[in-house]
Amino acid sequence: MANRPVTIKDIAEKLSISVSTVSRALKNNPEISLQTREAVQKLAKELNYRPNPLAVALKTQKSNTIGVVVPQIVSSFYASVVKGIEQVADEHGYQVFVSSSNEKLEKEKKNVDGFLNMRMDGIILSLSRATNTYDHIHKIKDMGVPIVLFDRTSKELDVSKVVADDAAAAHAAVTHLLEGGAKRVAFLTGPEYMLFGRNRMRGYKLALSDKNIDLDETLISRCDFTVDSAKQATMDLLSRSNRPDAFFAINDELAIGAIMAAKELGFKIPEEVAVVGFSNSRRSRYMEPSISTMDQNPKEVGREAANLLFEQMEDKPDSDKVKEAVVHADLIVRASSEK
Repeated sequence: MANRPVTIKDIAEKLSISVSTVSRALKNNPEISLQTREAVQKLAKELNYRPNPLAVALKTQKSNTIGVVVPQIVSSFYASVVKGIEQVADEHGYQVFVSSSNEKLEKEKKNVDGFLNMRMDGIILSLSRATNTYDHIHKIKDMGVPIVLFDRTSKELDVSKVVADDAAAAHAAVTHLLEGGAKRVAFLTGPEYMLFGRNRMRGYKLALSDKNIDLDETLISRCDFTVDSAKQATMDLLSRSNRPDAFFAINDELAIGAIMAAKELGFKIPEEVAVVGFSNSRRSRYMEPSISTMDQNPKEVGREAANLLFEQMEDKPDSDKVKEAVVHADLIVRASSEK
């Protein structure tokens, strides 16, 4: 036993009683005599017995655990979402296991398979930027495991979701830039297939329309979600004769890239080039200049996602219905756009 975990069978053999008696005694079942219960519980403590969670899950069909898959484990946004999820999970007596896809579809699939093999009672997931097929999500549904998507979702998936009001948030960000005097607002965005990007594009276009500004497609730049990609895109845009005087970035990483490029080219921020990002990451607060951004209230996103998941797991009324919770995003004005 020194080299392996102690089992119920080990306790039963030492006390010369049945495995079922040990099992019931550990649960303090009154059908077992007090003397036997005390003997079993004392020996279990001495031997440092711990229930096998997988065995318990197999027997009860319940593991009291939920799995969370995020695109980036180091992101302050996703870290705050997880905190919100953990708050609700703690209230229900559940543990939360978190894994990262590192923005890769294959890693996302492996994470999902791992959680299913561990018999998680539910899964909360935000799609990676590489995710454009959804067999693994359908697999979760087909196995009857409750699932909720958050932040990065897809219209192709008929599952409950928690999202920011992306169009309204983008509209607020771009309107802020225009009302600050900008005439040509560039949009740094990501792949066209990502739903949140399409929604933020819609808000960008509507803000221009509301101010009677014609859309200039050349001011829309698609890049990956890295600082370097945004920096290069911004360099290209600011090198034009008819350059933009402001940038709205789909996330704070791209906003950081835009600011680095503008500073390297000698532009004053925000006097000559104003910038607004999205997510209210830690880096956005401590950049020089600090970055104006949309705060997505990530803890609330996490709490909403967990609440939707527990509704499904506890078979509450209407728990079988697909629901979408919208969490409002707030504009935080900082030095990068405050003229």
